[in-house]
Amino acid sequence: MLNNVPLERMMFSLSSGGMTIDAVESSVSVQDMPGRDGRLDLTLTDPTGAAYMGNRDITLNLYSIGTEDDILAAKQRLTALSGTMVTLSWRGLPGHYRGRLGLGAWNDKWAGGHLVATLVTITVNAYPYLIGRKLSITLQPGVNTIRVKGNRPCWPIWTLTPASGAKTVDAQDAHGHKLTFTSVTAITGDITIETDPDSRELRVNGNLMTPTLDSDYFPLLPGANTLTLAGIASASVAYQPLTLI
Repeated sequence: MLNNVPLERMMFSLSSGGMTIDAVESSVSVQDMPGRDGRLDLTLTDPTGAAYMGNRDITLNLYSIGTEDDILAAKQRLTALSGTMVTLSWRGLPGHYRGRLGLGAWNDKWAGGHLVATLVTITVNAYPYLIGRKLSITLQPGVNTIRVKGNRPCWPIWTLTPASGAKTVDAQDAHGHKLTFTSVTAITGDITIETDPDSRELRVNGNLMTPTLDSDYFPLLPGANTLTLAGIASASVAYQPLTLI
């Protein structure tokens, strides 16, 4: 499905060329060092120790058949997505790919002076991981243990309701990371924290605020996570699991 719409509803089907998913390459950096064997690994890694990944190209070979008006309508619908961010999913995948769509040249087929079919190749330059549906977990003050799906670190969205009279709200993981908001007066209203590096922000009652300087917008790791919350009456954490296949 393209943007959650089956290709058939867009009047396209996969041609005999089918679909290909390019390999994903790790962003590895190494340096020769005189006086030592091998090379020094300078690769930046995520909290699991894995190198960060580059994008991957997903190519679909499509065709459309029908009347000339039908084919022209299908062309316009697909062309409207060219250059935009799209999602791509199928069957039992644990999520969707997301990336920017590129459109190849149209290869029209004519018979008796009429357009009867067209072929085209589209390429989605996609984020390397499958992005799962959003999951939400209710948390309590103190220590919480949750299990995160997927096989790569993902970025949570916190919703925190401060305890009555609290001037500091704090969330910590079991690896020495913490995320803290503090105020000179009692905090009133919900705190929402988005940790994704592409849309990172902290808001109190909808107003943009900042955490303390020693705070870290830490990710959730795949598997078991121990989270400790202080200064709250209630809380929840939402995330979209990331899966590399």
